[in-house]
Amino acid sequence: MYEFIHDIAMRPSPFSRSTAKQLWTKQHLAEQMLDYHLSQETDLASRRVEVIDRVVTWIDGQIELSGKKLCDLGCGPGLYTKRFSEHGAQVTGIDFSEYSLNYAKSNSGGVVNYLQADYVVDQLPTGFDLITLIYTDLCVLSPEQRSILLRKMRGMLNPGGKIVLDVAGMGLLNGRQEVTLIEDRLMGGFWAAGDYVGIQKSYLYDEQHLVLDRYVIVEPDETWQIYNWFQHYTPQMIETELRNSGFAITELAGDLTGKPLVENSDLMGIIATPC
Repeated sequence: MYEFIHDIAMRPSPFSRSTAKQLWTKQHLAEQMLDYHLSQETDLASRRVEVIDRVVTWIDGQIELSGKKLCDLGCGPGLYTKRFSEHGAQVTGIDFSEYSLNYAKSNSGGVVNYLQADYVVDQLPTGFDLITLIYTDLCVLSPEQRSILLRKMRGMLNPGGKIVLDVAGMGLLNGRQEVTLIEDRLMGGFWAAGDYVGIQKSYLYDEQHLVLDRYVIVEPDETWQIYNWFQHYTPQMIETELRNSGFAITELAGDLTGKPLVENSDLMGIIATPC
């Protein structure tokens, strides 16, 4: 018991542990995440439909989608892929959640090609004019994973191709605090269908502009943990990271609806090309 409590009390080193897949592959969590994706009451897993429509419209205005071969990495239940297709793109969606992909396939009308893969680990298809990585997916990866993914994305592009992504800005970090919560059925049953006690510890790593939300889920017959790392960026940080992976930013906005970038913006919307 001492070792268990002591481990919870200790601050992990940045990106020292990774549990990202469990959120999307553990059955109950996969069901919960799909519900959150589709919900119009929360932005926990995806943006509301009205914002998604504005994102797709802005991207189409910057990069005419009609006729483009487009790959949406981390496509989830296909909220963006379906709309990209409606704007004339030839779309491939990639995600490692079978549960989300089944929903996407059932709602695509067969016009979107879906692949189940871990985009950091698995070999990915090539020949795309545009690759999207939306809803700050880059921010949950370690520096090594981000470098691997960005270099993969570069190799997936046709000559003249572009990538579109968004990342968290310093405005989101400024609102975070270190907290400890212990609650019966933390987050209202999100973590398990039956009885459990949830412990949440949030850590700030100021030097790295990094946050960790660590969840310890204690069920009657099982105890398990989730580590949600989240990287925040200044414009200079994301410019350097992209340049180190062979990209140059051609458009930097306050988000992917095209909102103007301001100091300490919550988000940054980015279009970049290989350099």
